[in-house]
Amino acid sequence: MDPGGRWRNLPSGPSLKHLTDPSYGIPREQQKPALQELTRAHVESFNYAVREGLSHAVQAVPPFEFAFKDERICLTIVDAVISPPAVPKGSICKELNVYPA
Repeated sequence: MDPGGRWRNLPSGPSLKHLTDPSYGIPREQQKPALQELTRAHVESFNYAVREGLSHAVQAVPPFEFAFKDERICLTIVDAVISPPAVPKGSICKELNVYPA
């Protein structure tokens, strides 16, 4: 068997033939286990960052003290929130939600 033979008949570019399928982009009821394992670390790290990680990051920020008109002011961050991305209100859009592209 020719070691390079299996690479000779590959398509020159990606196929777009399934883009017009009505079910394109709709996740299946049961995902493939290999795909779930491949993305597990990414999903778990994102979930940690949004849940516990943000709280730990806020706690790690030291208070900031400064003087203003002969007074000492201490600025402390006590909480932070990550909101879903959205188009600003007042924009001329039918859909205000923002999705990955």
